[in-house]
Amino acid sequence: MNTLFDWWFATSSHIRQFCWAVWLLMLATLIFLSSTHHEESDALIRLRASNHQQWTALYRLVDTTPIIEEKTLPFSPLDFQLPGAQLLYWHPSAQGGELALKTFWEAVPSAFTRLAERNVSVSRFLLSVEGGDLLFTLQLEMPHEG
Repeated sequence: MNTLFDWWFATSSHIRQFCWAVWLLMLATLIFLSSTHHEESDALIRLRASNHQQWTALYRLVDTTPIIEEKTLPFSPLDFQLPGAQLLYWHPSAQGGELALKTFWEAVPSAFTRLAERNVSVSRFLLSVEGGDLLFTLQLEMPHEG
């Protein structure tokens, strides 16, 4: 520690003045950066408060909107027994079941629409031709209610 003091007092006054100027410049820079940091911090706090108010207003808006549940029709394989579509078989299972129809091409899209109205999803389907008739086989998944 004494060597530091010995060095300080052994240097010329110009070097000491230069060191003091550098030290004061660094101190002024540190104070300036600290004040800008506080301004940025205050701006960030104001931004977070504004964001919180907007989210609160949004939550109030969402909470006041009534939720309308769509009424789904119950599923019945007999609903697919229509003109142009003949029910061949229905094999129910725990997850859903397998439905086979003898149908025309035009009736295929409406079958998917009817299934969607009943909240039944199709995991896979097969279209095949058997003796001039179109065989439409669907693997269905029922929603879990519980």
